[in-house]
Amino acid sequence: MGTRRRPHGTGPGRPAPARSRRLLRWGAGAFSLPLIATVLLSCSDPSGDFVERDGRQFTVGGEPFRFTGYNLYDAAASDRYSCRPSSRIAPEDLEDQFRWLHDEAGVTVVRFWAYQPYTDGGRDFSAVDRVVDAARATGIRLIPVLEDGPGDCSTGEADVSLAEADDGKWFSSGYREPYGSAELSYRDYVRVVAEHYRDEPVILAWMLVNEAETAERDQQGRSALVSFAGDVAGVVHSVDPHHLVTLGTQGNGAPGASGADFREVYNQADLDFTEVHDWGRYGADDEAMPGAAPDGTLPAADSEQCASRTAQIACSFAIAAEIEKPIVVGEVGIAAVDAAGRGRRAELVRAKARAAFDAGAAGYLVWHYSTDHTDGYDVVRSDDDLLFDVTRRLGAELSAGD
Repeated sequence: MGTRRRPHGTGPGRPAPARSRRLLRWGAGAFSLPLIATVLLSCSDPSGDFVERDGRQFTVGGEPFRFTGYNLYDAAASDRYSCRPSSRIAPEDLEDQFRWLHDEAGVTVVRFWAYQPYTDGGRDFSAVDRVVDAARATGIRLIPVLEDGPGDCSTGEADVSLAEADDGKWFSSGYREPYGSAELSYRDYVRVVAEHYRDEPVILAWMLVNEAETAERDQQGRSALVSFAGDVAGVVHSVDPHHLVTLGTQGNGAPGASGADFREVYNQADLDFTEVHDWGRYGADDEAMPGAAPDGTLPAADSEQCASRTAQIACSFAIAAEIEKPIVVGEVGIAAVDAAGRGRRAELVRAKARAAFDAGAAGYLVWHYSTDHTDGYDVVRSDDDLLFDVTRRLGAELSAGD
């Protein structure tokens, strides 16, 4: 998702080991899940430990770490750049908003955009630094996203997706050259950002693209995302040995990133976890886990259903389990325009989140937090939206290890 919702509808990848590299740690104060019920209320600083991966789960300080949270894509907005100026949070208010999200809405992770316009092409990190400072002060971890698949809020022509850019060749070659108004190529920008924040444990992971997808395929018939993701994730790990990396995909029928392509893209050693979005394309919003059996049973990862390039979300969960990597629902979006709609949305997200965690999700993020403005999908604090109570309760359950 960018500022709008568009429903959907460099070498070969290496198989990934079941357990990722052990990452370096800072300090001794690690989050331990049995203690988080207290930590959520009293902690003023996330653990000095980096988030690690152990098979299908994340860990912090050796203890399992699962999370819930919200997207706040314009968190790094500043006087220099904002993707949605009418509703951006003033920099001086950011810490207060993060504190409310942490203390009142159960949030432990925020996902946000860190594209080139937010950092002046990697020359000024002050806006992202403010997000990092606010997260550190309030006990929240961050997933910065480094480019936009749909083509919003970034350096290309408005409404032109990366799949369309450079005559459809952006994911195979265009990312190596400056795109649109960019000062740096995407590949060089990723290196600069990852190196700059390599020692910051507040960052949970790097997400390379928001909703990466493409119809482009290489000479072996693979999705162009395979070599793209393998190359760029390798660049990140070469300068930043501490943080996890993922590509960033919505799956659920997105071209080049669903079904068999989803498996081939993510079954690479330098990609540490998988991502999927739930916007209800295949199946109505009232399906807790589109593509699963009525009792929640996932389809077989090697089934014809999950080999299809229009495979549903349940197949992404099945494939993630097969390749032994965590899966994160990076966005769940449901429109709500009045009080009745907000109540319905809260119950639907409750059911979807429970189904996702029952199926092995490592994290679950709602689209999208706002203080007083909505485009129909935002969850607005000033509305006293019931969804905040849902995420608060989910956060408490995860903290208790349920």
